[in-house]
Amino acid sequence: MDRRKFLTQAGVVSVAAATVGCSEKTQPIHPVRSQDVSCFGHPIPAECQQDAKGDWQLTPGVRTAYSRCFSCYNICGLRVRVDEKNDKILKVGGNPYCENNSGSPLPIETSVKQSYIALAGENGLKNRATTCAKGASCADSVDDERRVTQVLKRDGERGEGRWVSISYEQALKEILEGGDLFGEGHVEGLRSLRQLDKPIKPGFPEFGSAANHLFATYCAEDTLRGSFYARFMQQSWGTSNLGTKHAYCGAAQATGYSLGMAAGFEEWLNDVDWENVEYGLFMGTSPGSSGVSLNRVGRGLADSRVDREFKYVCVDPLLRTTVAADTNATWLAVKPGQDAAFSFGVIRTMLEEGWFNKVHLEGASEKAAKAAGELNFTNAGHLVVVDPKHPDYRRFAKAKDFGLGGDEALIVKAGGDKFVSAEGGDKAELFVSQTLKDRTGRKVELASSLYLLRDEAQRTSMQEYAAKSGISIEAMRQVAKDLGKYGRKACVAGNGGTNSSDGFVMGWIWATLNTLVGSHDAKGGAIYGNGPISGMEGRYDLANIDNGVSLDGIVNACRDGAYESSTEYKQKVAKGQNPYPASTPWHEVLPAMNAAEQWTSHANNDPYQAKVLFNWRNNFLYSAASISQEVVASISDPKRLPLIVGIDCHMNETNRYADYFIPDRSMLEEYAADRMWGSFMLGVVTAAPLVTPRTVKNAAGQHVCMEQLLVDIALDMQLPGFGKGAIAHEDGSKADLLCFEDWHAKYLANVASQCENLPTVTAEDRQWAGLEYAMKPLTPKLTANEATEVEALLSRGGYYVADERYDGEFVKGAEPKCLQLYHEAVAQLRHAYSGEHYPGTITHHEHRFWNGDSWESHWPASEYPLLFSSYKATVRSNYAVAYKRIAEISPTNFVYMHEETAKQQGLKEGDEVRLVTANGKPATGFLQTDFGVAPGAVCVSHGFGHAQGFGGDDRIINGEKLPGLKERAGGVAINQMIPSDPTRKQTASMLNDYWTGANCRHGIPIRVEKV
Repeated sequence: MDRRKFLTQAGVVSVAAATVGCSEKTQPIHPVRSQDVSCFGHPIPAECQQDAKGDWQLTPGVRTAYSRCFSCYNICGLRVRVDEKNDKILKVGGNPYCENNSGSPLPIETSVKQSYIALAGENGLKNRATTCAKGASCADSVDDERRVTQVLKRDGERGEGRWVSISYEQALKEILEGGDLFGEGHVEGLRSLRQLDKPIKPGFPEFGSAANHLFATYCAEDTLRGSFYARFMQQSWGTSNLGTKHAYCGAAQATGYSLGMAAGFEEWLNDVDWENVEYGLFMGTSPGSSGVSLNRVGRGLADSRVDREFKYVCVDPLLRTTVAADTNATWLAVKPGQDAAFSFGVIRTMLEEGWFNKVHLEGASEKAAKAAGELNFTNAGHLVVVDPKHPDYRRFAKAKDFGLGGDEALIVKAGGDKFVSAEGGDKAELFVSQTLKDRTGRKVELASSLYLLRDEAQRTSMQEYAAKSGISIEAMRQVAKDLGKYGRKACVAGNGGTNSSDGFVMGWIWATLNTLVGSHDAKGGAIYGNGPISGMEGRYDLANIDNGVSLDGIVNACRDGAYESSTEYKQKVAKGQNPYPASTPWHEVLPAMNAAEQWTSHANNDPYQAKVLFNWRNNFLYSAASISQEVVASISDPKRLPLIVGIDCHMNETNRYADYFIPDRSMLEEYAADRMWGSFMLGVVTAAPLVTPRTVKNAAGQHVCMEQLLVDIALDMQLPGFGKGAIAHEDGSKADLLCFEDWHAKYLANVASQCENLPTVTAEDRQWAGLEYAMKPLTPKLTANEATEVEALLSRGGYYVADERYDGEFVKGAEPKCLQLYHEAVAQLRHAYSGEHYPGTITHHEHRFWNGDSWESHWPASEYPLLFSSYKATVRSNYAVAYKRIAEISPTNFVYMHEETAKQQGLKEGDEVRLVTANGKPATGFLQTDFGVAPGAVCVSHGFGHAQGFGGDDRIINGEKLPGLKERAGGVAINQMIPSDPTRKQTASMLNDYWTGANCRHGIPIRVEKV
């Protein structure tokens, strides 16, 4: 029986059973309740209700709207109820059109009124649209008691927490002109800082102009507003130093995963096809614990358990709640940071036992794959030149060099020993290691990609894999067997839970495992359905600026580029010196604009220092693992960083050091158009302001926000890309960029223009979706047709396409790809310290510092006997503490440890303990022990301990003290505890992935002491 039908019928049966035998005179079985609810307070009014005739009507005084949630970066849909009289958010629920909120989303053609009716009564179970606790609690975001709504100027030492409110115009003037602003000496204003004709580091042209003294950090996940911020910083101002959180979030794994998917360097991560999946392997997480919408995954997981007896394994140092009894789930307690050891044990077993999809791997070309009924093909059988003396060493052998074709790869035809072109349509022999004469008669040593992978896996014994990972050989073999058994109906997934020195390799491992079983783009496998609909192109050209600054060839302060193209490298070569090692890390594989690394560069004054920081919706001092205390010192010192402008709703651990604080709109006061994590359906989730922004107004009567500040700076300085006629329209006309609404209207118009078959909006829709309020600021900025399209987009809180999902055994619309078991482009790169080539296949090695030393050689187990791992709490994000109800639900975190491990360390549950690493800032928390933690592991969740942000600390404004809220400071913050790399020979350092420069936070050697 269908689970939902069972639950519904069970309820009917129970009510019937309770009334059996009751005559008409029998008293009701439920007591008569008083209608006086004064002791409980007054419930908030409903969104809508039925009148006496049974017709549904909106509740008078209540405006409803579909919106988007930004309580974390999953970005789901919302259903919001607004008290119009008091201009207050009443309640937040889920959007039934959005797949992230509903496992059976309503067709977009459904009228807005009907969407509310569908949520009522017995249909409510089927059409239920949920949002998690973070989303439901965001009603608190608008009127949070510690939200900053005034323009503030620091009144005391930087970071002291003393402020004075000033006018917006005064702040703008002082930011532009500078002066002796704080009685500490002259501060250079923006007007004199933008020097495009002056090199920032003479003799090193790769670092560009002196305009790069402006460092900016931002939230790239907010694509509509973030793209505006990036436009100003990069093309208008001309700085390459625009930092994000990607590199200390999940960029290493996303980049690694992309290496298994394509020949270039991009970012990919897969979703699970919850509609048909039968087996799952979750690395460093469990379903719904991080990275994908809890609402969507929760429903998908529940249905999969019931409908298909879904079998899944979670490889994680911590037992999560979704691995529960009687759910066909297994928890494998991996040692923190040793996920690769477990993975290689599985891969070795699969390759030795033949537990892989042979037909899929043999397809060496699109032609061969199609003949075998496959969608994708692989380079498993493509032959690599493995002769170190050959000029094409580490590259694929070209068919033309052996007289067999053109530039395509070479294979051995399956079932024999004949060498042929990979493009001929033949199946490839998978395990090949042979010597072949090329057309000049030279002997060339060749090996297939899959042979090289097996060789790498066999370099380490199964016993060592088991010892390192803490997972038995039997368990690894069972996982390998299950992956082979379930094949296309299996999926390997993860997201950021394996950020150690091999996080890049871990992402590639996930992609490789999915390739081995043939599950990419397969029905029941690893899918790639949802992507963003960007608003940068369409009716308006928002991507290009007339006379904008080109940053082509410019390397930012993180050195996100090729070391071999640097002046340092060229100078060493010219002198006949070995160019390796570089003086400091370069990051060619992961150009992720690492905000933490750019500030490490600033602290070291290498290659140069910042003179001004603009920080919008970013909190790198809290969120970046292994941030150096020297970085904190460099930011807090006005002599080292003269000017800081913070722009946000809340004062966090980073912008508390600001000189000027510009208040910003909250998530429910802004327009938005974003991608969703967890949704397969093509679409975009959108939003419009729901209440009056709480920020002060400028002299022109406009609400102060990030956009208005940057527009006013740009207009005053006459920067390109802003002002009258700054935006080109498709009809050849020009549109203005003068205010907040100008950008948002054009961006939404571009998004809407790419959405086919938008619904027709009726007068009834306008009323039920609150469109008059949403569209009033936009309509004057758009043509009539554009306004109609944007109105349709906002009416449903986005655009969601419920197309047919499959084409046979594969996802409909998926394009054939050559899946990479060996990545030729990566194999040509060299590590900037050692000069060694990057691996062409996934590789297993001990954790290494920048200079190649092992972590153990500097941080011995005798001194640091335990291994640390962090994770995301289910109902916390970095800033959700600002929601009052979140602090009530989840007031603190704990230091988790296995009960036996605690005993070995002389500790017991409830002890206050200190977490100590080699050179991080010690953290203090309370110990909880049980058997749901890997032996030898210490696990603490991220998102707590805001003792210096979000109102957790004291604040003095205009002489009035606002005492810190204790509930905001609850728990322990752990990222500054992560140690930095001792082999980087500069004052400030970070602990990074050996290959990519992404930040590490797992597998960290640690000791725990009783306070």
